[in-house]
Amino acid sequence: MKQFISILILLLGIGNAFAQSSREVRTIENPDFIPLFSENVDIRRVEFGKKETTLHFRLNYPEGSKFSFMPTTYLVDEDGKRYQARSSEGFELGKSAEVGKEGFKDVSISFDALPEGTRVFDCIEGPCLDMTFQFYGIREKGQDWNVFPKKEVADNPIGEQHFRIDTVYVSGRITKSKYDRWTRAVHEMNGYSQTSLLQPYRENHGCFDRFYVAKDGTFSFKVIVAKPCLDELLLSKQRIPILLIPGDSLYVEISHLNEYNQQMTFKSRKGDYSRMLNNFPFMWQREFANPTGTLSFSETGKLAAETWQPLHEEKERNLEVNSYLSAKYHFTPTEKKIADEHIRATSALTSVLRMTAPLVTNYFKRYDSLRKEGGGVPSSALSRKRSFQEILEDSIHLDFSFLKECSFDDPAISVSTWYEALASRLVSLSGYILFHPEAKGLEPEADSLNLCAAAEKLGAGETLLASYLSGRMEYNASGGRVRPFDMQFKLPHTRILNQVWTAKTKSSFKSPNYSYPVASTLAAPIVKKLTAPYKDKKVILMSINYPVKKNFIEIDSLYRANRTEMDKEAVILPYTTSKLVSKKQLKEMQKEYPVLKNAVMLKGEDYLKILGSFQLDRDIYVDKLILPDGTYETSATSFFNKYKKKKR
Repeated sequence: MKQFISILILLLGIGNAFAQSSREVRTIENPDFIPLFSENVDIRRVEFGKKETTLHFRLNYPEGSKFSFMPTTYLVDEDGKRYQARSSEGFELGKSAEVGKEGFKDVSISFDALPEGTRVFDCIEGPCLDMTFQFYGIREKGQDWNVFPKKEVADNPIGEQHFRIDTVYVSGRITKSKYDRWTRAVHEMNGYSQTSLLQPYRENHGCFDRFYVAKDGTFSFKVIVAKPCLDELLLSKQRIPILLIPGDSLYVEISHLNEYNQQMTFKSRKGDYSRMLNNFPFMWQREFANPTGTLSFSETGKLAAETWQPLHEEKERNLEVNSYLSAKYHFTPTEKKIADEHIRATSALTSVLRMTAPLVTNYFKRYDSLRKEGGGVPSSALSRKRSFQEILEDSIHLDFSFLKECSFDDPAISVSTWYEALASRLVSLSGYILFHPEAKGLEPEADSLNLCAAAEKLGAGETLLASYLSGRMEYNASGGRVRPFDMQFKLPHTRILNQVWTAKTKSSFKSPNYSYPVASTLAAPIVKKLTAPYKDKKVILMSINYPVKKNFIEIDSLYRANRTEMDKEAVILPYTTSKLVSKKQLKEMQKEYPVLKNAVMLKGEDYLKILGSFQLDRDIYVDKLILPDGTYETSATSFFNKYKKKKR
């Protein structure tokens, strides 16, 4: 009997413990959160358990829509510690799932358990923050997210000394990378070893530069910039934000690349901006896929509020996310200002694109109308034919509120990726603004009234004027006489904006759209060996295989027609490997195609290195123009185009 009672007490104890354990699962129903790139996804419930934390989502998408969550999705607690996704229900992590005819899909993801007492946390589909699902400040409904202790950190303001044309030396290393992916990628030359740097503030308004990651995960390169630039390293589909400052030596270390616990360390001589760079999800916006938006008109003919309201809401939400991240990760005042101004500049650029699109359409309608009347259509005619009433009608497309919220007099805004594009587009926008009936509209020599009025109306001031003068300098440098401008700009970023354009002819600020250093490629020793016999001549490296395709036949046709002139200007050096073309096939092809007279047969490994070094769009017919100074052009198209025009 005693034994039975003992067993009963034991069972009751186990039952009570189980019940107590069950009661310890805390639940939040319909929590508050700030979504980013997650507008159609709701978090319906959060369950805090001892062993796991589970989030229940509802995805509100049309029937047949696809969605997925990456296996690297994670939670972040109040201290910044990450908790990995473990399992899911309703779909499989890393695989696409489909929304049914109901128009929604209920799913859940379970993570490593958050600490007991967690009040506010995030759910990030990372590690790359490029338009992935992001939910910030998940908390009890009605609770304030600002629960983080304040911490004083040394500020690094953007000052006068940061604005000059100078080189930035960047080096770094990828460590603790799963599956040793970088060694394998470099060995196979499958593209991952060739990575990119987006350079936003160059003469050519932005481009991609290539750099290479060695087998041990190290990389280094140098770039020339004219101001502090928010930029990105593109590494194995990951966007790593960096801040390039003229004259800086920047070291970047990335551990656990492509994993949920990916971490980045930044060491700079110009200041510490690592808190912002480690937590910056605002580089790219979906809006740029369709910048004109959907125009909606009210009964009065003005643009209806719904045309602009979503953009206002998006900007305010992003600013709120940045305030949250600034508080959680203790951004310095300058870091928060840089991120805020980038968000405002992004929305402002979108608004300018939306405003300009219908105005340009109307402009060309007038142009076509005048052209049908016969004769040329000078800009003065367009201005005279454009009535005051027509310009007033155009004004229904204008909303300057986004521009007015930008701090154009603060150098922090010039750090934004979109600053230069925004400044240059302000000039064209000002051409559509008529504040005085006597203004002459679009004529370049007589638009000062419009420009000054626009500067006041848009709140752009010096930035608009500097961008306008830059455009004039660009036009005159390429089209004839040079008009000198002796403008004393007070703001450092507007001074450099104007200086960049005047530096167009200086080799110290040569656009990478024209040439890249061959020495920075993995194929440098091979290219040097191939081009050595042709000293002081341009060399066109061109990949060939068998059978020959249409574009190659066209080049051969051009060569036949212009052989003497082409041979004087450059050496066409086709290359291949025995795995693609046998020696016998190559000899037969050389008889049929004179352009192959200098063709060389390479080892398979060397062929892949050249192809991997210069290949941009998976096009096996890669042609690069190697210049005598040890640089190469992005393609030999410009060389061949000269002869195509001559043929016509």
